[in-house]
Amino acid sequence: MSTRSSAKTAAVTKPISVTKPISVTKPTPGTTPDIRSLAEFVPQFKALGHPTRAAIVEQLLGGERCVCEITAQLGMSQPLVSHHLALLRDTGFVCARGEGARTYYSLDWQRFSEGLLSFIATVEELHCHDRGSSSVCG
Repeated sequence: MSTRSSAKTAAVTKPISVTKPISVTKPTPGTTPDIRSLAEFVPQFKALGHPTRAAIVEQLLGGERCVCEITAQLGMSQPLVSHHLALLRDTGFVCARGEGARTYYSLDWQRFSEGLLSFIATVEELHCHDRGSSSVCG
């Protein structure tokens, strides 16, 4: 059973790469907007879609925390929490600052909000964009 658990954990915690920074752009009047793809948001949703990372983000919604506070609250080891924090930092949603021997983590509210707004704007653009009829369904 432990072999199965280890394999499952290894598959879930692989590194997430961020290909593009998230930004909210508004089209210039009189021009055709660049329609983004929802696939561009996969790294951010992967980061937020893991239960441990979601729990960490919930902790950080209440303000800045050090790793020891997060580990105590979640009942997890420091290396595991640090690993998940690193993945959240890679997406730009979480910032870190050192103070003495401790590192404090917080949400990058601007980046977090821009990411959510950009996703919503992209969904709205894709919903409104005329893609024509599908030849597959007739």
